[in-house]
Amino acid sequence: MALPSITAPTFLTKIPSTGQEIKYRPFLVKEEKILLMALEGNDQKEITNAIVTTLDNCIEDGVDVSKLATFDVEYLFLKLRSKSVGEVIELRMSHSTGDCMHRTDVEVNIDAINVTEERPESKIQLNEQIGLKLRYAGVNDLDGVDVSSSADLFGLIVDCIEFIYDTDDVYSDFTKKELTEWLDQLSSEQFKKITDFFEASPKLRHTINWNCLACGTDDTMTLEGLTSFFM
Repeated sequence: MALPSITAPTFLTKIPSTGQEIKYRPFLVKEEKILLMALEGNDQKEITNAIVTTLDNCIEDGVDVSKLATFDVEYLFLKLRSKSVGEVIELRMSHSTGDCMHRTDVEVNIDAINVTEERPESKIQLNEQIGLKLRYAGVNDLDGVDVSSSADLFGLIVDCIEFIYDTDDVYSDFTKKELTEWLDQLSSEQFKKITDFFEASPKLRHTINWNCLACGTDDTMTLEGLTSFFM
């Protein structure tokens, strides 16, 4: 005899980068197991894969999570976590400077955490004739990437260029080698226009203010990116 089925509730939210409304359900025990195993392994790639898998399972509108911008994935997972576990995240905050080593318990409401409003222009005009179109970096683009490394940042830019254009044509059929050689010809000023796009891209960010119970000092910390909240 078949056991009775349990229907999970569904909720609506919007993808920050596109404004598309989507329907999702809370994650279930089977998804929670995947997330807990990834956390226990303490491997960033495994954690990212677990988050993407969980979102794929829980979003009911056929969205390809792997193609979403990183800040989309971070925001949607926090919304999913809110409906699955609860709206409050408990964090232990410590001073970044000074002698006091006390860790203060702080509660953060997930609904207060938002994506920054920056929306940089994705078409970068390099000179009067030539420009290019960029896309936001996705979770797969950032896998193993250290954006503070010049080599990693260069590789990220190569992966995120959708097309190049001039006054006569649009060019999208190129190899990574061709694109790398083309970027090498840019001036420092032109290349900075490209890196500025990534620096100004939206981010999941929240500022926490708390009072240390040990020393009585008021302190502030800005958390950025999903790992700051998830870990």
